[in-house]
Amino acid sequence: MSTWIFQGNPATFRINDAVKELEWTTWLVKVHHGKMRPRDTVYLWRSAHDGEPAGVIAKTEMQGTVIPMFSPHEIVAYWVDPEIKNSREDRVRLNILERCSETREMITREAILDDEILKTMLVIRQPHGTNFLLSDEHVERLEELWNQ
Repeated sequence: MSTWIFQGNPATFRINDAVKELEWTTWLVKVHHGKMRPRDTVYLWRSAHDGEPAGVIAKTEMQGTVIPMFSPHEIVAYWVDPEIKNSREDRVRLNILERCSETREMITREAILDDEILKTMLVIRQPHGTNFLLSDEHVERLEELWNQ
């Protein structure tokens, strides 16, 4: 099994609301199609927007494989501009297992930058992507922080 970070941009997708209100979502897959497997763990990363910090806001699990599909209507409802063309693209379904709440804080980008292990993650070094495969070392440390 692999572990990933998938990045969402609040300027285009109301990721906070989606994570809070939905039990599952779909996510666009731009790279690493062949490495993704059902039951892989995916942490959702919210990029910084309108004064809200970037960081990990949810833990999910892949259901099924990456397939070309349109974004379901339930997910399109969370697009900032629902008039954007819903095109058939490679996506994967993610079941939301755990989310930030009053008792579970997000792992902020600043906290990650202060961590000797996590500050080397690709989402930090090359943040313009969507899908980031994590090393075993990153997974172990991220799990520690998430479970605190």
